[in-house]
Amino acid sequence: MASLASMLAASLPAQQANSAQNSTPQPPKETIPKNMAHAVDVEAEIEIEQVKLEALVVSKIIKHGRETPYSNASGVLLGIDVLGALEVTNSFPLPPKGGAGADDDEGGRSHLRYQAQMLRQLAFVSGDTTIVGAYHTVTMGQFYKQTVVDSLVGQLEKIRHGGIVVIHDVTQTSRGNASFKAFKLSRAYLSARKSGKFNAQSLVDNQLTYSEVFVELPVVIRNSPLTTAFLKSFRAPTSPSAYSTSSSFNDLSLPPPSAHTRALESLLDSLDSYKSEENNITYLSRQIAREKAKAEAHIAKRKEENAARVAQGLAPLPEEDVSRLFKAPPEPSRIESVLLLGQVDAVGRELEGLTSTEMLKMYAARAGST
Repeated sequence: MASLASMLAASLPAQQANSAQNSTPQPPKETIPKNMAHAVDVEAEIEIEQVKLEALVVSKIIKHGRETPYSNASGVLLGIDVLGALEVTNSFPLPPKGGAGADDDEGGRSHLRYQAQMLRQLAFVSGDTTIVGAYHTVTMGQFYKQTVVDSLVGQLEKIRHGGIVVIHDVTQTSRGNASFKAFKLSRAYLSARKSGKFNAQSLVDNQLTYSEVFVELPVVIRNSPLTTAFLKSFRAPTSPSAYSTSSSFNDLSLPPPSAHTRALESLLDSLDSYKSEENNITYLSRQIAREKAKAEAHIAKRKEENAARVAQGLAPLPEEDVSRLFKAPPEPSRIESVLLLGQVDAVGRELEGLTSTEMLKMYAARAGST
């Protein structure tokens, strides 16, 4: 008994029957809706120009920095990029790598294991699992650190747009000013890194200074619609009795002297580190110059000997590979000194802002007492 499919195929013309038999159902192609095509940057061609932080992320970073006020805390940022704006919707902290004697490689592997475990847990509860950057907490504005640069370099090949880093200053937050700054690596630094050298000539060619290592991005902190509606539900008191008529001079209070002491200590430590790095570079530069002078003297002496032998009718001596006889050390990298100089500038600006605010309060108090 013929099947229904064979009967239908027999009733069709030969060409249509063959096409009907050979045709197989194809899965529908996933296409981006036209109204979202301009917003979805599939090829990551739109550069990040703004960072939007959810209030939840801000609260988590502040809490993490408050728990570790005198150590550099770090964590992972999760979110998505839309139309040149990086929307950070969630984050989670990373555990400390250990003490001073801990192995950096082992600490890095433990971070990767912890990060993979956290992403699996977030995926289980349908949370955001797309890594868009990292955050670091610092004190006295000291974000010019090799750890911050290494964090961004590690994101270049793994994250769309190269990733960003959010810097949270714990010192500013302790004074009532929540400080959040977003940075990405500059083109000058990426060009110098591509050449594989950070010597003096590379820094000059790429015009790389401490102020050109990072590119700062504007940061916008936004709340969820429910939080915004809750905040708007508050109303200012309208009755005159609700306002306090007593004078308050709390705004003129000065921070304890320990704040100046810590700022000056940080500035002196940065200057000492910069001076020590410059001494190391100077020593290596002298050693390189010494080896080059020895090589040039050897070449000049060999040329004189060959000239004398030719004058005597003898065959000249073969030329030797000078690089094997005199092994000069490679030219030292200057990126560390550039970052340390940025540290000095950052601490100096922090100290300037601290003292200028206090002087303004002192003059205001003096004017009010006269």
